[in-house]
Amino acid sequence: MKKVFFVPYTHLNEYIDINKRALSDAGYEVIPLNLKNALGSIGKKHSIIVNWLEDRPYGSNFSFRVKITTTMKCLAIIIFGAFFCSKKVWIKHNFKPHNSNGSFRCYKFISATLRILNYRKLTLEKYAGGGMFHPLYRPDDILRKKSIELNAAKFEYLIFGAVKKYKGIHNILSFWPPEKSLKILGKCNSKSYRDEILSIIESRKLQVEWRDEYLSDEDLNYEISRAHFVVISHLDNTMISSGTFYHAVSFGCNIISLRSSFSIQKKKEHEFVHLLTDKENDFDEIENDFVDKESVKKQALKCYSRSYLSKRWQEILSNN
Repeated sequence: MKKVFFVPYTHLNEYIDINKRALSDAGYEVIPLNLKNALGSIGKKHSIIVNWLEDRPYGSNFSFRVKITTTMKCLAIIIFGAFFCSKKVWIKHNFKPHNSNGSFRCYKFISATLRILNYRKLTLEKYAGGGMFHPLYRPDDILRKKSIELNAAKFEYLIFGAVKKYKGIHNILSFWPPEKSLKILGKCNSKSYRDEILSIIESRKLQVEWRDEYLSDEDLNYEISRAHFVVISHLDNTMISSGTFYHAVSFGCNIISLRSSFSIQKKKEHEFVHLLTDKENDFDEIENDFVDKESVKKQALKCYSRSYLSKRWQEILSNN
């Protein structure tokens, strides 16, 4: 069985485990890149796939020293792959690191090294180059089962995920209709940003329920299953793809989004995507255009299924 180094091998983002399973289904043994596996792979032409490598030096609490040592570790991974792996794939997830304070030197240096050493760059969205796609967060067989309609009498609007400024929630709240209730699920670790959001909610007298906490997967998925619309407010030119989008459509939710390169592309592809263009949006019209959940899941399966993901990895790693 052919082997593939997958970097990182573990991560809080479920995207990693989903892709590891897809590679396994495609006939590859997925292994971590450690010293034992590296030494044992010499001369055997394994493949290597790296994710978020250029973003790694930008941990939110990293000192200058840690940033430099992390950069050197990333370079070691790149160099090893360049000399000892037959297929080298770089999944570029972001346009820039989220936690940078203005300097992108490490990011640019690692990205340049990946290009120079001939890693094949892929992104998860067509507008940014494409080549690969983001999978759904639920297995294909589960998505094919008809779900029980919850809370059908009233439309529910939901924002979920870690509450960070680059996600632009303050922009949505600045013109959210006061008569429409909105639920926010996600922890905010920034006191200043928390205060900013609460100030907008109070000053505009918005009907917002905010659970400022970390939710279990079971609790979060239950809340998403109840929602009809998931709101995405990410600022443009930050991340290339939105995991929130794929998590939401895995439960049949419609998407409401601020205009961005990502959302404009998705609007062209899917009727369940609704764009917010200015402060005068008619949310009643958006509700009239609501696409039922079974139709959303059917469209999502056609484009982002895990079986299709396995097939795509086979194409990428077998291509000469």
